[in-house]
Amino acid sequence: MKKISLIILMVGFGFSLFAQSGKLSEDKRKEFEAQKVAFFTQEMDLTPEEATKFWPLYNEMQQKIRVENDKIRDLTCRKDKKEVPEVTEQQALKNLEIMLSAEQAVRDIKKEYIEKLTKALSAKKVWMMIQAEQKFHHQLWKKMGKYPAPAQK
Repeated sequence: MKKISLIILMVGFGFSLFAQSGKLSEDKRKEFEAQKVAFFTQEMDLTPEEATKFWPLYNEMQQKIRVENDKIRDLTCRKDKKEVPEVTEQQALKNLEIMLSAEQAVRDIKKEYIEKLTKALSAKKVWMMIQAEQKFHHQLWKKMGKYPAPAQK
């Protein structure tokens, strides 16, 4: 129980660091990543052997996904981006192609790595990873005040 409480406290602290600054320094990013590792390891109940197989694949997958998501972010979050009425039809079509291509690439990457992960771990552990990702992101957004708490049943 102490271990779980410590992990929750660490993750909470990491969320507060991110929420306060909006951007993470390199040290804070490393700390945040360590907390993410602790959270996923706990949620997925990874053994040390499983963790040594899981983390290299997961990190590789995340890096590839990040590249594709950056393409989308570049279209929507650039400081020099034009407002929608100022974008030409040709530029809008190009932007849509880039966005759809990047989204498809993300799906392809996930499919590729889910196949790799299910060879290294059980399908149940991979499913637990998907659940842990959703839970982690939900808690992050909630902590930042950008995501409402789920309705109580």
